[in-house]
Amino acid sequence: MELDRPARPAVAVPLGLLVLQVLWWPLVPWWSGQEVPQPARLLPVAVVCAVVGGALAYRRRAPEVVLAATVVVTTLGWPVAVDAPAGPVAVAVALYSLSVRRTAGVAVIGALAVAAAAGVVAAARGGSVRDVAGVALVVGAVAAGVWAVGRRRRRGLADRRAAAAARAATATLPAFAAAAERRRLAADLHDVVAHRLTGIVVSAAAARRLADRRLRAEALAHAEAAGGQALAELDDIAAAQMADPTLEDVRRLCAERPGTVLRCTVADVPAPVAALAHRVVREALTNAARYAAGARLEVEINEGVGDVRVVVDDDGGAAASRDVGAGQGLAGLRALVEAAGGRFDAGPRVGGGWRVRAELPLPEDAAAGGWPAHRAGAAARDRAMAVLAFGLSAGLVLLPGPDDVDLLARPGPAGGLLALLVLHALPLAGRRLAPAAALAAACAVSAALTGCTSAGWIPLDPAEAFLWTWWVEVALVYAVGAHRAGRGWPAPLAVAALGGAALATGHGITGPRPAAAAVFAAILAVLLGPVWAAGRLARVRRLHRGRRAEMRRRDTAVAADSAAHHERRRIVSGLQARVRRQVVAVLEARRRGDLEAVHREARDGLHALRHLVTVVEPSEPPPGLLGIRAVAAAHRSTVRVLGVPHHLPDAVALTAQEAVAALLTDGSAVTMSYLPDALKVTVRRPLVGDRGRRSVLMRAVGADGGVARARRLVDAGGGAVSVDGRSGTVRVWLPLTLR
Repeated sequence: MELDRPARPAVAVPLGLLVLQVLWWPLVPWWSGQEVPQPARLLPVAVVCAVVGGALAYRRRAPEVVLAATVVVTTLGWPVAVDAPAGPVAVAVALYSLSVRRTAGVAVIGALAVAAAAGVVAAARGGSVRDVAGVALVVGAVAAGVWAVGRRRRRGLADRRAAAAARAATATLPAFAAAAERRRLAADLHDVVAHRLTGIVVSAAAARRLADRRLRAEALAHAEAAGGQALAELDDIAAAQMADPTLEDVRRLCAERPGTVLRCTVADVPAPVAALAHRVVREALTNAARYAAGARLEVEINEGVGDVRVVVDDDGGAAASRDVGAGQGLAGLRALVEAAGGRFDAGPRVGGGWRVRAELPLPEDAAAGGWPAHRAGAAARDRAMAVLAFGLSAGLVLLPGPDDVDLLARPGPAGGLLALLVLHALPLAGRRLAPAAALAAACAVSAALTGCTSAGWIPLDPAEAFLWTWWVEVALVYAVGAHRAGRGWPAPLAVAALGGAALATGHGITGPRPAAAAVFAAILAVLLGPVWAAGRLARVRRLHRGRRAEMRRRDTAVAADSAAHHERRRIVSGLQARVRRQVVAVLEARRRGDLEAVHREARDGLHALRHLVTVVEPSEPPPGLLGIRAVAAAHRSTVRVLGVPHHLPDAVALTAQEAVAALLTDGSAVTMSYLPDALKVTVRRPLVGDRGRRSVLMRAVGADGGVARARRLVDAGGGAVSVDGRSGTVRVWLPLTLR
């Protein structure tokens, strides 16, 4: 996700901070019964507020600098911290902005810096090691919570932006579908009808130029045979009955052209590869007939490592006729080969002649590879919540009040308590994947903690220990409602019963404990019921949004199919009205023996065909595979697809396209691997000698900004980016779900 850098400072939060500070001076002393601060203490407080407030105005433009400034000023101003709450609040706001606008790793460093600064302040105030650790844990826990909230906001902004792009694609996708259908028909027509008409034009032009009666008769006979085939092919295209060619069709095609030698060592290949090889050979033979009449051709089809290589060489010749091409031959063929993930080259040979070479990849399954678990998505936020739970609980244990028992005086109970607190916090890390199991685990640990405190093994009030940690169960009850299908209403009742028992064993209970447990359980059930209902409501809203998005995608797909169908009808109608009429005119001229008319009508048919299938690409590609192919085509890069392409969530589709656009250089190779739960995109940049290696290495470490921008984009989607500077390869991994 890329957030626009605002042109003007954001002053709303600094003004709110100023209001908070102004209200703090009279209200808090009145509430606590203390005296109003002396004027001499107000000056340093005003300085702290002015500095942190001014820094926060630029939190969206330079969040790292703002966080550093607020942390330093707040740390240096600790003697007036009681009178200046603006400092800690400013630190929290700056950390939130850093989490929203920078990658997960940068935000984690910021959170650790905040916790370390809190420990420094505690040490400067003369606190013991225990006090320093307690303060650092509590502040670090709060920082983890702020980090999680900021990361959620970052993902929300990315989803909102992707949804807007998907809505915009509703208008552009039909145009792309129509262009794709036009391109497909253009390729079919170029391979069949255009090939026949080109042969007629070339043979007629040669016979006219040489004024040979035998050649004239052969040209007329060829016009009759090729014209009849062209009519049949036009009818097949109109009826959508064109079958995919095979290697046998390649052999037949080479046999039709005199002077063509075929060397094929491949026994069998998948149908799409055979069809593409047929198109390569046909285009090469057609161009040889146009521009190298009488040339000797050699066609080689061999199987390489993971691909099939097609090479067509000619030894040169005279141009039989000019201005008969559709204008899309080699360019269209290159696009088809590169769209399949292959490589295509065409150009002069050393020593004369022309060479057409294509490397056609064989299909293979997508392999997951050794990708790490996503670090910036919902799972990372859940782990931050687990850190928050443990840090708050352990920090409060380390920071007892003046009348509390020193728990650390007895290492055994203290170690057992810390272990239970860790075990109690860990289920939060799995609250989305298995909310019911996570709640059950947390309840089991909470019951063990209640048992240990009730038995006196841990010198704590059971009710107090429960109240320290109860919010973990509250969060998991919400998760059960929000992320678990089926019935989840027993969850708040179970937690209420457990909490009632824990509170009833408190040291302050003097009446019958079973009755107290029932009363407390009823109160907790009343409190937890709305929490579970809120989670269920969030689930319903999420499913509703998903259904609406699915309906939008379905409607867009229907519109795209309709546009493609309309474009096909338009082209087929034009074929029947114009091209077919020209082919019929060719046959009529042949029956009259009018070679000049044969030549003229065949040329007019080729021109009509070229005009009919001219492809004009839409300007804005829709997010996803179509958009990535459009971006790659602009950089003369290839796109190869592994696995079975399937629908991508809006955020994944947009993020993948923008990341590829940031990473592409001319001649790059892109591989998209569709996995069951993720999309893996590999961008391999070209290397040219040592200089090219240094250039790729600089790009790999982000010197050109491409990798850095891709990291920022992928980070918002919960994905990961890895770079191999030696080979110039950048790998992007994006999860398909929030888990």
